[in-house]
Amino acid sequence: MLRAIILGTASLAAAALLALPVLAAPNAQTIRVSEKSYRISLSAKPRAGTAKFVVRNVSDDGHDFWLKGGGKTWKTRVLAGGGAASLTAKLKKGVRYTYWCAVSDHASEGMRGSFVAR
Repeated sequence: MLRAIILGTASLAAAALLALPVLAAPNAQTIRVSEKSYRISLSAKPRAGTAKFVVRNVSDDGHDFWLKGGGKTWKTRVLAGGGAASLTAKLKKGVRYTYWCAVSDHASEGMRGSFVAR
């Protein structure tokens, strides 16, 4: 009897631990970033919370991706044509974030933008 109670309790504890990532997932978001000469497109408006930016260079030129806001800066390496990288940022509600490509004069050619995390 005692063994059955211990096994049942252990099973419930294991199930609870496995459920934790699922409970934490609603705040997580994935934003697909497409970079081509001379434009950056985001798949969605980022919300406050944890955001994973999956960056893909869909042009022949090298591009990187910089994100700045809330006192922090994130960046990827320079991606060759067809290359991809990702970065994860904790976005704060109501903060304006800017993003751009820092390669050569790409930002001044249109590879930049901003959003406010809601």
